[in-house]
Amino acid sequence: MTFDDFVRAELGALTKFTGALTGDRALAEDILSDALLKIARRWRRVAGMDNPAAYVRRTVVTTYLSDRRKDQRRRTVPAGDLATLDRPGPDASAAVIARDEVERLLAGLPRQQRAVIVLRYLLDETDEQIADALGCTTGTVRSHLSHARAALRLAATPTPKE
Repeated sequence: MTFDDFVRAELGALTKFTGALTGDRALAEDILSDALLKIARRWRRVAGMDNPAAYVRRTVVTTYLSDRRKDQRRRTVPAGDLATLDRPGPDASAAVIARDEVERLLAGLPRQQRAVIVLRYLLDETDEQIADALGCTTGTVRSHLSHARAALRLAATPTPKE
């Protein structure tokens, strides 16, 4: 499989994954582009692996978690997206509200915890696969997952009005 074939086959899933990981469309595009550039340089070696998509996801995660890369990124706010100029109909409003709530909750998590949540619930990966993607132990994955779930429960619990 060529690099172009791989990108055509996996771009949708990688875009969705990176978007969920970052919570910011522009940042997700930057991170995915950077990761794919790294992969393109060593595609011959990556293509020979048992699961090139898992290796690419790991590269996306490490690019996202990298402090050096994070500090060098320009922060921009997109003026708008031509694809979303149509106003959502009444049927779509509940989905938009739910998606916004999930994005808000995920944005409050530390990067490692957010990565664990996205890998577990978006990609349905096991502790071992997540540990491999993050370069840590399965115990650390379970710890991040436990702390993230507790933080999400706490953040999602409505506070009583006085």
